[in-house]
Amino acid sequence: MRTRTAVAVLVVMLALGGVAAYGLTQGPSGSLSTEWVSDTSRANEVNHHPLAVGTLDGEPLVVAPVSSVAGPDAKCSFVAFDATGATRWTHDVDESACAIHGIGDVELADATGDGTVDVLAPTTEEVLYALDARDGSVTWTANLTAYGYAGPTVLTDPERVVVQPDTAGVVFGFDENGSTLWRHDLDEYVSADTRSVTLGDGRRGVAVGSSGHVTVFDANGTVVWQDAARATWLETAEIDGERSLVASGGSSVTVFSVNGTERWERDGFKRPALHDVVDGDGDGVKELYLGSGGDTVAALNARTGETEWETTLSTDANILPAPVVGDLDGDGETEVVAATNDGVVHVLDAESGEVMASSERDVSVWVHPTLADLDGDGQDEILVMYGDGRVVALSYEGDR
Repeated sequence: MRTRTAVAVLVVMLALGGVAAYGLTQGPSGSLSTEWVSDTSRANEVNHHPLAVGTLDGEPLVVAPVSSVAGPDAKCSFVAFDATGATRWTHDVDESACAIHGIGDVELADATGDGTVDVLAPTTEEVLYALDARDGSVTWTANLTAYGYAGPTVLTDPERVVVQPDTAGVVFGFDENGSTLWRHDLDEYVSADTRSVTLGDGRRGVAVGSSGHVTVFDANGTVVWQDAARATWLETAEIDGERSLVASGGSSVTVFSVNGTERWERDGFKRPALHDVVDGDGDGVKELYLGSGGDTVAALNARTGETEWETTLSTDANILPAPVVGDLDGDGETEVVAATNDGVVHVLDAESGEVMASSERDVSVWVHPTLADLDGDGQDEILVMYGDGRVVALSYEGDR
């Protein structure tokens, strides 16, 4: 296990007429630069739902759930951007319902079966939206029993079903027109994004993580299995050739096979935030990348749960959103990106945990970044949703 501390020498510049300050850092083996900043600010620092990135008519589409605090000036909006950060369209949520969870986690998928992508997300209006990704117009809405936090999943086999939980723990299955096919009450808080799974007999199902359990449903709403676990975050992964589910939350990380058998569990973490399970160091065994506490990034062996490395970042932040991984400089190797709550984005070496570059903005970050190759150059850009509602696109240049 390695522990390293990021030490940054900051060069500060003002952006957007002095609205925000950015520090660009040349690390030991790379640097970060700002590509664009969205014009979507709110007078708060509460935005904490992630961006969604997809493709529309062959071009990148970035959708941000921009929320606000409740009040007379509240404005919650779905905002769609192109690859350059220019706004394609905006869809506003009812002002009377706008709040810090105004728009939940967004999913881009074909909900209607017409072959084009839809923008799906729950809101504090206690509905699930299906928006036309081309212009943001409403295709349909479906009623929930409470506001939604987690994002939905669209199953297409044996029939098209949009599965959406709300925070009261009611899980809905909607058809392609938004009509209710089934519902199941978990009676637990749900914040983990739903995940599509392939069951042991080849059927498609969906996994839902809640405050006390992981529950797997088949497409018709029947519970296939349920097991106890804190699942604030939930991901799928192939581990040693076995389809698996990884749940994290509270102080624990638990890995299940897709049939519900527990593979391993580890405790002793502080708010372990999870997003990616990949072979980051190329050794043939996948790693599970965690953000823990306010300052710790860890790589766990996905087969055993053992810590491969751990990095402590220089920060006084309260939380660390989940790290994400991708190829940032097009060299075929993986980098890890971790954004701390105090507004610093770090790039780490996936093999050692060494910090290679950092970028600072004096605004809180509450949710994991999103990686996507927006300009088609073979290098992933880093898209960060800041608490003030702005989206910032960063690019990384490494030494080759």
